[in-house]
Amino acid sequence: MKHKRAMEEIMNMTYPGLTMLYRDVNLGVLGSRYKEGMIIREKGFVDASKRGSGIITTHRFAILSNHFMDVAEYEQLTNWGLCIIQRDSHFKILDVYRVNGKTQITLLHLPELYWWFFENVKIGIDQQVVEFARKRLEECLVTNPVSELTSENWLERCSFPLGMDDQGNLFPLSEDA
Repeated sequence: MKHKRAMEEIMNMTYPGLTMLYRDVNLGVLGSRYKEGMIIREKGFVDASKRGSGIITTHRFAILSNHFMDVAEYEQLTNWGLCIIQRDSHFKILDVYRVNGKTQITLLHLPELYWWFFENVKIGIDQQVVEFARKRLEECLVTNPVSELTSENWLERCSFPLGMDDQGNLFPLSEDA
């Protein structure tokens, strides 16, 4: 019974209030390193936008999170819809979806104290999340991109891969590794 309550608590920390954030990037061959079911750790802060629209890059990270900082109201003249995810965050890759020459990598932002819980489990709700993310990408593919999210400054902020260095070496999941 104690394990069931702990599992419920972890689920309640992870899923309620999920918001989809967008981070578009040209990953090249590094895009093939992302596989469904993997857990990755990003060492740096993660900039993403809450403004979903058309996509001009080859790849999109669709990040589902309920624990990020929405700083859009503090932006000055950028209108990016800027949201920031804490450095050293862990993500589970729920899906890698290719359609019309674009690839969307759907990431679930994991609660930091319990990221390890998601290593070898499949959660039923994840399939619903994946279906929603795929549908959302398909809708975005027929809309124009938000001009602010095609700016050189924004694309530079989002130019690096998540969970790995520029050579494709995955970051260790913990500092102890």
